[in-house]
Amino acid sequence: MQNRLLFSLLSVCLFGLAQADDDFDRAVSSVCEYTKANDRAGLRRKLDDSGIELRRTYEDIRCGNDSLLRVAAGNGAVDAATIIITKAGKRALTEPEKDGLTSVQWAQKKHDAGDAATKGKIKPVLELMQSKL
Repeated sequence: MQNRLLFSLLSVCLFGLAQADDDFDRAVSSVCEYTKANDRAGLRRKLDDSGIELRRTYEDIRCGNDSLLRVAAGNGAVDAATIIITKAGKRALTEPEKDGLTSVQWAQKKHDAGDAATKGKIKPVLELMQSKL
């Protein structure tokens, strides 16, 4: 009897953890989409509603292989980048990612190597990032 009770409690706990992971993954997916679309209101609402604290979880949030700031820069999403920088803090700008580049260095590299359309998208976000350093 005691083993059954323990097993039941353990199953409920594990199911709850799996459900929490699924909820977090769905929230991150939405955050990525709002960032790509430069939807400031949607991004702010999703972060608040889901309880995602970017200051603590920024490095864990990936949109494909990129961080939120890289997604914002690549899509010219200045409004989204403003919220991300405000909520994640300066560390999001200064810590190197897996490739050894900070978001600012990555954006500068993309800007320098890009064509006119790419430069036009990245430049406003790059300037915002540089102003926050």
